[in-house]
Amino acid sequence: MKFSEAWLESRIEAGVTAAVVVLVVACDSTPSTSDPAESARGPVYALQTMVYNTDDTVTSYVALSDTVNVESIELADAREFPSYAFITAVGGKLLVSAGEEPLITQYDITANLDWDELDVLSFANQGITGGGAGFERHWFLNDHVAYLTLEVTGRVVWNPSDFEIIGVMDDSELAPEQNGLVLDATFNRPPQLLEGPVLKPFYYRDEDWFRFGPSTPIVIYDPTTHAEQAILDVPCPALEVASQDEAGNTYFSPWTYGPTLSLFGEGPAVCIRRVKNDSTLDLEWVPDLTQWTGGRPVQVFRYMRDGRALASVLHIDEVEGDFSAGYDEDLAIELDRHWRLWQFDLEAEAAKPIEGIGPVGSGFNWSSLDERAFVFVPNEDWSVTKVYELDSDGTASLRFEVSGLVNNWVQVRQ
Repeated sequence: MKFSEAWLESRIEAGVTAAVVVLVVACDSTPSTSDPAESARGPVYALQTMVYNTDDTVTSYVALSDTVNVESIELADAREFPSYAFITAVGGKLLVSAGEEPLITQYDITANLDWDELDVLSFANQGITGGGAGFERHWFLNDHVAYLTLEVTGRVVWNPSDFEIIGVMDDSELAPEQNGLVLDATFNRPPQLLEGPVLKPFYYRDEDWFRFGPSTPIVIYDPTTHAEQAILDVPCPALEVASQDEAGNTYFSPWTYGPTLSLFGEGPAVCIRRVKNDSTLDLEWVPDLTQWTGGRPVQVFRYMRDGRALASVLHIDEVEGDFSAGYDEDLAIELDRHWRLWQFDLEAEAAKPIEGIGPVGSGFNWSSLDERAFVFVPNEDWSVTKVYELDSDGTASLRFEVSGLVNNWVQVRQ
């Protein structure tokens, strides 16, 4: 038995787009700048959220702020963009990807938080169509090199600072199919600037995005030639969420594929794996995180700092049902309502739930701003998102609410 088409599309859409009202904010995991001339104009921050309208359309907004100590956000004061617009910050400039065309627009934000449009870059001549230039499809090597997914294994290499396209690469040793499943590129939610070469995960899936292969190929791209340098075969299904610790180790966890099938005995169990700073798979770091959570499955694992991480944990103990009778769609949907946010202490090999935050869904987004951690928790219909700040002990404090589904909060200028 499979998910209903409408429900499946809604979950994929949530994972792909995640949220789009944009409030400009500082985020030390996105490309940024330390140019003294930019700093003299003062800080600028951007928060992104996305509003689902009653006519089944989506509207994105970008609101600007000169502080991370935001108390409220009014969409009437934000800049409006049609469909799924995404943002990132490079070189002190705010970049916005169009939701309906393969375009990225570069903006300068004035000292008075006014918008000054500088340039528009089109990827149409490279074969990108529709909203396919959205930032959830980009991987950043640095401020001057980024890869945009082209079809599946191809990539448009471009310079986000100089705002120009470098070229197209289509080399790949990845097989287009494997055991009846097709190869597909994962999404980057949201794009981050990590140390070392770009590590891009792929997965093998069926046509319904329902069943996934038991392992994840992670491609390492040469930082000079941008060619495919090596492929890591990581024995975990559908890894895609990447985060990095202070030593340059990169953690990968699933988002699109959850533990539902394995709970019914019909698919591989989810797991988290780490790639070392020399771009080799860490064969010694293979923890069973369910031993830290009382048997509860874990996904969307994001390293924060100082040996701490956040993850979504499924409280299967709250759900009554017969998992031994095979996959049941109604029971699977009910399970999806019982994800909670937990903090993980990697050194102590322990975990605990974050108190004061309700269900977060199978995936969540967060930002690190001015060495402070914020998580975005939408309500069930994604009409309102609560933004919480977490301290080092995992205590959550509600800072503000905003309409829509929040995906990111980034620093445009320090």
